[in-house]
Amino acid sequence: DADLAWLRRRGKTIATKPYIPERLKYCRLVMATEQRVLDRWAYTDGTTFYLDRTLEENIHTQRAALGSSVWRRTDGRDAMLEECLGPSAYKKAQGHPVRVWGMLAEGHLYIHVLDAGDVMNEDLYTEIIEDKFPGWIGGCNFLVQDFERCLRTAGPLDALEQLDLELVEGYPRCSQDFNAIENMWKLLRQRLATTLPQGLEKRELFIIRLMEACKWVNRNQRDQIYRLSRNQKERCRDCQLLKGGRTKW
Repeated sequence: DADLAWLRRRGKTIATKPYIPERLKYCRLVMATEQRVLDRWAYTDGTTFYLDRTLEENIHTQRAALGSSVWRRTDGRDAMLEECLGPSAYKKAQGHPVRVWGMLAEGHLYIHVLDAGDVMNEDLYTEIIEDKFPGWIGGCNFLVQDFERCLRTAGPLDALEQLDLELVEGYPRCSQDFNAIENMWKLLRQRLATTLPQGLEKRELFIIRLMEACKWVNRNQRDQIYRLSRNQKERCRDCQLLKGGRTKW
């Protein structure tokens, strides 16, 4: 009666042209690699959670926790009723940051919360590799990581070599869809959304809830995590079908 439809939010754009050739080359390499080798890949990356500073930011957080769909008019326009509005477009970068580094290895997600005020740099990443990676990598000996400059400097590369952990050859830039830990961040955020408190949350309490969410995801979504950690060929097949465009994993 209100002329509304329950529609998905708009998805991410495809990869831009400069990155497509190296993405397709990478796909060919993966498709030619035996699955037993791919199963020894680990995935590492960081993410940031933002804690609300004000009641207004908390309202946007509560809206964001409702999910990836919002009510829109059937002609595609926004329905400007209060209960139809999604979270603020600026919500992602608002609030007090809680920075996390993690690894997906052998179907298990591991996370480490950075100290308040810390940002990733060469020395900190080297320290994480030396202190955390030995307990995280299991039987993996290849690593997928992105191209932030501090991750590929002398300190981290030497620390990886000491662990006999080799960066995956030919991993392309602009390829979050190939780094399976990105999917784990999504699962973790979904769990956090279901345990979201009504009011403002202190950093210490959020970290406790974050660690419990990680345990819950590892315990209750084990089959999905295992699949995500070893479906490289499926990801590359989708990328090839899209002629190098970004997949939606």
